[in-house]
Amino acid sequence: MTTHTTVTRLGLLLTGLFPLFTPSVMAASDPVAAPEANNPWEVTGAAGLTLADGNAESLNYSLQMLASRITETDEIYLSADYFYADDKGLEATNALRLNGQYNRLVNERFYYGVLGSYLNDNVADLDYRFDTNALLGYYVVKNDRATLAFEAGPGYTWENQGGIKDDYASLRLAEKFEYHFSNRSKLWQSLVFSPEAGDFDNYLLTAEAGIDTLISKQWSLRTFLRHRIDGTPAAGAEKGDTSLMMGLAYSLSGFPEPVAPGRRTLKADRAPSPIAAMGWSSSAAIGYSLASGNADSSTLTAMFDIAYRSSSDELFFSSASNYSTNNGDTSIETIRANAQYNRLFGNRYFAGFGSGFQRDELADLAYRFTPAAVAGMYLVKTEVSTLSLEAGPGFTLEKTGDTSDEFLSLQAAERFSYALSPRCTFNQTLIYNAEASDTSNFVITANAFLDTDITDNLALRVAASYIYDNIPAMDRENHDTTLTSGIAIKF
Repeated sequence: MTTHTTVTRLGLLLTGLFPLFTPSVMAASDPVAAPEANNPWEVTGAAGLTLADGNAESLNYSLQMLASRITETDEIYLSADYFYADDKGLEATNALRLNGQYNRLVNERFYYGVLGSYLNDNVADLDYRFDTNALLGYYVVKNDRATLAFEAGPGYTWENQGGIKDDYASLRLAEKFEYHFSNRSKLWQSLVFSPEAGDFDNYLLTAEAGIDTLISKQWSLRTFLRHRIDGTPAAGAEKGDTSLMMGLAYSLSGFPEPVAPGRRTLKADRAPSPIAAMGWSSSAAIGYSLASGNADSSTLTAMFDIAYRSSSDELFFSSASNYSTNNGDTSIETIRANAQYNRLFGNRYFAGFGSGFQRDELADLAYRFTPAAVAGMYLVKTEVSTLSLEAGPGFTLEKTGDTSDEFLSLQAAERFSYALSPRCTFNQTLIYNAEASDTSNFVITANAFLDTDITDNLALRVAASYIYDNIPAMDRENHDTTLTSGIAIKF
């Protein structure tokens, strides 16, 4: 395992990118306080990860840093982003991009500037591409809700693609657009066409679009799409590359806060919702990432949870599925589900029954059913936190590889939930299931997810699962780990 992979697995949680241009204007109906006059710099970083380890081995992550400085007469934009993805050690994406641009405003609409950029893409066999340009630009639209700018200028390009070095005079034609739906959300889009001055068939076309939604002063939810077309790719490489990602961005100095009567914050002025609220509650979460062209991979995750609580009964159901492909080959295919009914005796004690189900194609697990009867108690049961322990006898039916088996089993579980803040909740379970007559034959399943509310019914979910099978199918790993992110809808 490489060093950067280990560091990334420890340090990154979500996939996402921050757009090249930070908004300098906001909606008139939703005014936003401008950055402090004595500190026009804004610095933002974003990082993300989708991970599978064990029988499935895939890794996708992104890193991005942005610095911008906007005054009445000058605009400076500096950015760097890096995308990496592999499946079983084979690179699917490995691309680095650096950009720097300076604009001098002649008046409110016109500007001139200079730009420098660097691009490296190992999968597309692009060792390097340097571009420098002088620019003239004009804001066609520049108001409190939207900006639309066009810019163009001559430049020069140096590149090494497919082992062939080249340099030539080039041109840059660009369009950039931002639209603010409200003080919380904006749409942004850009299109850059960079051809060789003497041969327009040799070009690089880059299109980007995204939607940003503020969660708090320093966190923003982002969905991001980039498509790049190389008119003359390296031999054996595709012309087009597409990336679709979703994740979080973090502003070191904080995003500008909205001005609303009586309250200058995006954070909800509400108390945490009760963790063990009476009645029905449910949520569904989905996440998707895509890379196509020279990179060809996609990942889909889905989760569904439902709960019912009364003074005497509890009913819980949860399910999750992960599916991923890389260059047409399945790299992840798992299904997990659990259902349980509890009868309460007082506020703390309960007895119940339920069953779990697991399927993991790469672990060669066709199915595993684990029905069990349990008795348990709540060690903690408050408005913002619950912690319960349970244990009991059960039965296991499974098929691993070509072997089908069934046996009496023992099951023990720990379940924990906690409202970290009015907008952030954490849920975690740990389940141990062992053969009654041979406790060395056991499976440990751990699941956890963190929800950060965007609205009362919409949240960003980061989920992790870990399965350890002490006696796996032949030639399979003992453990499987997945880390995903997506959007959860609560209803």
